[in-house]
Amino acid sequence: MAAFAVAGAVALSIRFLDRPLARAFAPLGFSPAAADGTPIELPLMIAVAGIAVAAGALYLRSRQTAPKSVEAGMLAGIALLASVCLVEFLFKPMFCRAVPMQYLWDHVYGFHWLQWCDGSFPSGHADQAAAILTVAWVYYPRWRWLYLLAMAGLAFALMAGEWHFLSDVIAGGFVGAFSAWLVMRFAKAARARQATGARDTQAF
Repeated sequence: MAAFAVAGAVALSIRFLDRPLARAFAPLGFSPAAADGTPIELPLMIAVAGIAVAAGALYLRSRQTAPKSVEAGMLAGIALLASVCLVEFLFKPMFCRAVPMQYLWDHVYGFHWLQWCDGSFPSGHADQAAAILTVAWVYYPRWRWLYLLAMAGLAFALMAGEWHFLSDVIAGGFVGAFSAWLVMRFAKAARARQATGARDTQAF
């Protein structure tokens, strides 16, 4: 049901909101930021995710119980890597959507299906942030208000900088959140199997 709701929100945004919002943000003058590159590059995020996953793997190998922070970091890292692969290597090239700068400057708008270009749909930044914040939402619920503010601020920055349309941000956020949810579900199932195996061993 969440997927259907997101699909509906994306469709409505593409049809009614993306272009008006892009025109509304254009006078703010943030567009030069888009030409200078993003402040947090993808290789850096992958490196950080790799470190978090490696730290968790060391605890698993030693058969010690990982601290909550290490477990959360490991799951967030796995979710980020999985969602980045989906967005950067599948969805963006498949949808090949023109970025807001192309719409505002050259009046190019829409999707160019299966042309395998570096498009804007879904947003990679929203995807990465959502993957991390969804894990934090579950492991550290006290700060949920901060996570919402962070996502709202990121959405504003991405649209104001002419990197992404609103629908790009919504779709990217869903991919990241769904990836994190799947990773946490698998981790929970693995813990349950491990606990069942331990009880069976003790019974013998």
